[in-house]
Amino acid sequence: MKLLNAILAGALASGLAFSMAGTAYAQAGDAGMVDQAETAEGGTPENNWLKVCSELDDGGQACIMRQVVTNTGVFTGSFLLRDDPSQESRLLAVASVPIGVLLPFGLTWQIDSGKPVRVPYMLCDPQACSAQLVVNESYIQSLKRGAQLKLIAKNRQNQDITVTVDLAGFTSVYDNPEGISIEDLQQANSTENVLEQVLQERANQLREEMEGGEGAATETPPATEDAPAQ
Repeated sequence: MKLLNAILAGALASGLAFSMAGTAYAQAGDAGMVDQAETAEGGTPENNWLKVCSELDDGGQACIMRQVVTNTGVFTGSFLLRDDPSQESRLLAVASVPIGVLLPFGLTWQIDSGKPVRVPYMLCDPQACSAQLVVNESYIQSLKRGAQLKLIAKNRQNQDITVTVDLAGFTSVYDNPEGISIEDLQQANSTENVLEQVLQERANQLREEMEGGEGAATETPPATEDAPAQ
């Protein structure tokens, strides 16, 4: 599980930046990439999501699902869900937006017209600012029923900027036990030497915190379906 935690740590540190979702996932057929400037023709909703899984020592598995949102190829946001039964907080969600946001306002998450949840930013790096939230089964059911997850941040002009995560295909990908293996991910990444180096450096910075009790994640109260905004 150290490698899966390292991938999560690297994702947190880089905000799942657009470069991470490029040719390294070519064999996934560009799964998990949604460009708001393009119309989906001939695609399937399941392609909105990329799922990577790793076997646990007890025979179970831990998985990470993620969607990266772009606009004409430019990174605008991302959403990641980790489902790891070996962790005290099994379900952990991470959302990221580009830098340049007002940090005190946090990042607001809203499924369709449901009640928004304001989540404080956990960290920023040169590419993105990320917020993470321990969620529960009720929140997963809301994601399954929903059409969109809106991530709302404030820019430097104190204006709302909204990133829309398409929830189409979430249910089928989440319920499907199959996903890309860690080995396939490593093989795909082997041609991305520069990217690997960046991810490894960022993973090293966060791995100790992630493996030492998930750091700030365990301090964040679980989200419920009707959790109010702070």
